[in-house]
Amino acid sequence: MLRIMRALGLLAWIGCVVTLIYQTLVWVVTASWPALTLLSLAYDVLGLELASAIQSLPLDVAIKCLYVLATTELAITLWLTGALFFALAAISKVVFGK
Repeated sequence: MLRIMRALGLLAWIGCVVTLIYQTLVWVVTASWPALTLLSLAYDVLGLELASAIQSLPLDVAIKCLYVLATTELAITLWLTGALFFALAAISKVVFGK
């Protein structure tokens, strides 16, 4: 389990670096920084219509979810996900001692 969490953390950080390299190359070519938010990624790449899926939630929760999805950049999400997996790996090593 420890190896899987470390591998997932490393994979998330590699994804973060690849995302930043892509954004930098687009910036160099077009002179505009591409915004890769979670909402745009879910719609453009996965074809998910998250705005309609959030309609079933209470209004305050739906607004908070849409705000997070519309403002959180993909690179930041991947970096934090990697940090979470490495922290979980460290905690499991301390707790389980393996």
